Amino acid sequence: MAALPAAGLVLAAGGSRRLGTPKQLLATAHRDDGATLVERAARALLDAGCTPVLVIVGSSAHAVRDAVSMLPVQCVENSHWERGMGTSIACGVQRLAAPEFGSIDAVLIVSCDMPSVTTAHLRALIDAAPTGGERVASAYAGPDAKADAKAEAEPVRGIPALLPRADWEALAALDGDQGARALLRQAQTRTVLLPHGTFDLDTPADVDRWRRAVTAGPPPAP
Repeated sequence: MAALPAAGLVLAAGGSRRLGTPKQLLATAHRDDGATLVERAARALLDAGCTPVLVIVGSSAHAVRDAVSMLPVQCVENSHWERGMGTSIACGVQRLAAPEFGSIDAVLIVSCDMPSVTTAHLRALIDAAPTGGERVASAYAGPDAKADAKAEAEPVRGIPALLPRADWEALAALDGDQGARALLRQAQTRTVLLPHGTFDLDTPADVDRWRRAVTAGPPPAP
């Protein structure tokens, strides 16, 4: 069966206030040949078969554009990025609704600050929606969670997540810091386990942990 037509959306507009430097541009020489996080996220979507891939930019827009300039992606500027992640999701989905993109069944939304996300995980999300009408979220769990995502405590659902076209009207209306969590919490949402999914790069301490662990395997839980 051919993969469903899915677009990719990289959320890369934030100001990284807690970190103090643009997290989109963080890189390490020990993984991905020093690729920045935004390049790594965009490449993962491309390698997973997503087309088109949009990178939503805002803070440090020029530098972020440069960081993905070698890739076949489109950068879309979110002029309201300071209001929160919801505006970036809305900006991307509104852009995907343009006639030039034709018929796309779903959008796969990723953030660039989750170093545990791999191309294999993104493909698993797509494979979990064979008809294109299913909503599929990542289920976050720590390193001791069961591999089949059936731990007794229900894991938190979040991005990366695949959202079908039926959800796009709601996504296009998002604002502020509100993301897609309300949709992802709905009972019919499917899940794919993302080990270490709670680890992201919000603070200098997070970055230090990531860089210490980068040669030893997946990043540790905070």
